[in-house]
This record gives sequence, structure tokens and C-alpha cells, in this order.
Amino acid sequence: MSGKSVTVGFLGPSCTFGYQAASKLLAGSRIFRCRPKLIPFLNHSAICDAVGRGKVKYGVVAIENVLDGVVTETVHAVESVASHRGIAICGEVTVPIELFCMSKTGKLPKRLLSHQTALRQCRSFVTEIQGRGVVVEARASTGQAAEEASRDPDTAALAPSVALRSFGLQLVAPESVVDYKNSATRFWVLSKEYARRTGNDKTCFLINLEQSMSGALYKSLGIFSANEINVLLVYPIPILGRRWEYTFLVEVGGHVDDVEMDRAWDDFRNLGISLQPMRFLGSYPNSTSM
Repeated sequence: MSGKSVTVGFLGPSCTFGYQAASKLLAGSRIFRCRPKLIPFLNHSAICDAVGRGKVKYGVVAIENVLDGVVTETVHAVESVASHRGIAICGEVTVPIELFCMSKTGKLPKRLLSHQTALRQCRSFVTEIQGRGVVVEARASTGQAAEEASRDPDTAALAPSVALRSFGLQLVAPESVVDYKNSATRFWVLSKEYARRTGNDKTCFLINLEQSMSGALYKSLGIFSANEINVLLVYPIPILGRRWEYTFLVEVGGHVDDVEMDRAWDDFRNLGISLQPMRFLGSYPNSTSM
């Protein structure tokens, strides 16, 4: 291994699921031929911007949880930077999610902090303690929540178990408080380089459809079906600043270099139902859908 380091940005600090995703990527990927260096950032927008500006080689951002769905914050961040700094999705990694309630004293105080996605993954627990008068507040990451809890005995956090040792906290409840025990989060790996075709890939697009046209979404999805391309995910992403208007995130099986994908791209353009060309976000090895 070379002495040169490859930089990887993640949502910090180093006790978050973003850190776990980055570590898992490094352990199982062949793209890192040099010594990696993990760099924490405060939010997903900052990670995307750092990749776009070349401050880090790769970025790891949460995109989908099996219980809470797509992370729209991530899509907005990737879309914004991809449009003018040329970043692309080049990989994906999945991390099992376990969240624990922890505090400095091991008791539940009157305030609970965590990332908004983590709070939604623990709805039953959060609803129950709110009924007991606990104030619940969102933070930029589970790690930030744990760090605040370590400084304030009147504050608890929902965070991964690694935060216990990192910040000297104690468990309030002995088990994970996620609503479902099979919870997991998928992360995108971002870079300014495109991933090569492997034969088992995914491709992600953003489609902005003409809302006044009847059946626009149906016709769009039909394009992929007609070209024998499997549609894996369709999700409406609100267009910032425009009420009730959406861009559709579409993830399909296959690589952008596939002949079928070329045909689908041409067919979609010829339909004339999009307000702008279909926007390519990246093709990457498929690690979650078989």
C-alpha cells in the first residue's frame, strides 16, 4: 500500500452511521489502492461540496433507510453540486441500524437529541417519552447529539453504541430502540469519477415531468419496461421554492453504457414529456438488489 492517502468525507463525528459506512466501504472495496483518510463534515451538503471542489476524493452520504425511505436532503445536495461541479454516484454501501438511548447519568432526563432520520426510526420510543414530558430536538448527526449529551447531564441522545465509549455515556435502556430490528440504511459513494460497468449495476436519474400532461409518469416508466430495464425505485423529490411540484428520483437496474439504456434515453427524449433532459446522477455496482 502506498504512503499516499485517499480522502473520504463522511457525516461526523467518528461515531455516526456515516463513519460506519465509510469504514465498511474501505474494508470491502478495491477502489482504495492507497491509504485512506476519513474526514468528518457537518452535513451532507458539505460532503457533496467537498467532493465537487476536490477537497476529498470520495464522499459517503445516506440516501435510503428501509423504514424511513429516501433522504431528500441528500438528493437535494447531490443534485445541486452535480449540476455545476460534476460529481457522480460511483458506489453504494449498506449499514445495519441500531440506536440506543444514552445519557451521562444513565437516566432519562428532560431532553432527547438525535438526527431527524434517527428520531423517525424510533417513533414508538420517541412518542412514549414525549408523553412523559421529554423535549425532543433534532441535530445534524447522531454523533453531535451524543457529544452534547456528554456535556449536559440534563440531555440524552439516540446514537449508535460506539458513542457510549467515544463520549463516556451510559445506556438509559439496555436494547436498541428502533421500531424494527431489521432496520438498515443505504449510503451512496460520491466521486468526480464514473464507475465502470460490472454487469450487475444500478443507474440513477432525476426526471422533471410536465405535470399538465396526463400519464406522464406512467409513460416514463413504460420506457424502461419496453427496453427490459428493471425499475428499482421511484421517489418524488420536492422542488425547492415551488409548491407541490416534484422531480422524480428514478433508480433502475443496468449501467448507463448498456445498449438498452441508450435506447431508453433516446425514447424518453422523443416522448417530449419532460421539462428538461433526464439528468444522470451515476451508475454504480449493485450491492443491495439481486
